[in-house]
Amino acid sequence: MIGRRLLTLLLLAATAAPAAAQTEKPGAKPPPPAVRVRWTNHPRIDIGDLRIDFRARVTADVRKSEASFDEDELDRTVDLARRRFGVEGQFRNLVDFQIERELGSGPVDPWRDVYINYRQFEFANFRYGKFKLPFSLDENTSSINLDFAYRSQIATHLAPGRDIGWMAHGRVLDRHIGYEFGVFEQDGDNARTRNLERVSGGTTVAWRVSAQPLRSIESPYTDLHVAFASTSSDVPEGFPALQGDAVLGARMFEADFWVLGKRKRTGLEFRWRPGPVSVKYESIRLTNERLGQGVEEDDLSPYEAKGWYLSGTWAITGETKADGLDDPKKPLFQGGAGAIEVAARVERITFGTTATGGDISTSPRADRYQGNSNKVTTLGVNWYLNHWVKMQFNYIKESLTDPAQGPLPDQPSYTSRVFRFQFQF
Repeated sequence: MIGRRLLTLLLLAATAAPAAAQTEKPGAKPPPPAVRVRWTNHPRIDIGDLRIDFRARVTADVRKSEASFDEDELDRTVDLARRRFGVEGQFRNLVDFQIERELGSGPVDPWRDVYINYRQFEFANFRYGKFKLPFSLDENTSSINLDFAYRSQIATHLAPGRDIGWMAHGRVLDRHIGYEFGVFEQDGDNARTRNLERVSGGTTVAWRVSAQPLRSIESPYTDLHVAFASTSSDVPEGFPALQGDAVLGARMFEADFWVLGKRKRTGLEFRWRPGPVSVKYESIRLTNERLGQGVEEDDLSPYEAKGWYLSGTWAITGETKADGLDDPKKPLFQGGAGAIEVAARVERITFGTTATGGDISTSPRADRYQGNSNKVTTLGVNWYLNHWVKMQFNYIKESLTDPAQGPLPDQPSYTSRVFRFQFQF
């Protein structure tokens, strides 16, 4: 639905804008806009002042784990994780747009980013369509640029993800401060499930304020980034769709209790990328009210899901992390071995309720519900062969506080290995 609406709008803009840019003389037929087809690491078409870029991405994973995957992926070790095709472009310095779709079977909604963005003024942009809510540094990092094969647990489960809506955003004070504020139809696709009996948030207000306080000073701290974000929505009565899965999809927390009321998220993020090194930290806390859900229709302590991660990378071949590693100094077969990076991340995510006293129970109307926590340590190597090909190897160790809720009830810790091949243009 959103894909068709945006596609129609963009096609109208693409055909009308170049013609409108011509200076017409009375009685004279305006010349057709110049058309230029070229390759700039990907196919590109220029039609007058309109630029259209064609993008594609294929990702394949080879996985091995001591624990089973989710129910749809049992005993499956090879996963064609992404097959995406899209177009993006810009008209003058006024409007940019993106349309991206997942090919083949996959998500319930195959449309990914589908939006148009008015960008004439740096201090005030306006975006409409389907895109990621302004929440979480890790979630809003493109999968092309991820330091690990999978996003952090808090980004995967607690960040909202994509939804349909509008957003005002921009940078002010000589680009030292950035802001994003938007209203979306629902609470993001990360918080939803195929099970229609589970409930998630309705209309969602989301905002984010970021800062690069030292960007105008030539120092190792020029790229220092900090941000704070929040979302708010209302969730109807029912069992929440937001549950807990381990890294490869095995369930580790069933939220089989009643919720009703306000859902709030808060997020804090930090990033520093001096030279070939990077350090990132992020924390997220989500709460969901349980109004009138006690056995005597009293209010229960809120559902709480929270977590954090700390990660670091080092490009041992010397590339500057802030500039990206997808253009190695010496690509493979062109005088070098490409860009090689080592990475490490430690993280924890916890599900439960905010109650600290009383008996722990698995009753759907218990005040203190039986929770679970997962600590994950990931070691990785990233190899950028050239601009188009990237390979990743991750060694993952997970440790559950309550293994009885996880994939291996008698084993609190287990390991997995993931090899990812990615081709993109």
